Amino acid sequence: MGGVFKKPAPPPRNLELERQIAASAAAEKARADSLAAKQKETADKQAKGLYGTRSMFGKAGGRGYFDTV
Repeated sequence: MGGVFKKPAPPPRNLELERQIAASAAAEKARADSLAAKQKETADKQAKGLYGTRSMFGKAGGRGYFDTV
């Protein structure tokens, strides 16, 4: 056992664990970027009228089409 007033030595670095964490963070960032791009594309299409229940280019017979109520 070391001296009472000495700082304990830091544990050894686990390079494999650090590599896995970095890969996981990169995959999560890529997924988040993909999701953000998809949401932006949907919002842009809806703003232009290309997407939505009242769009001329939607699928006929879908929810909101020719709703007479």
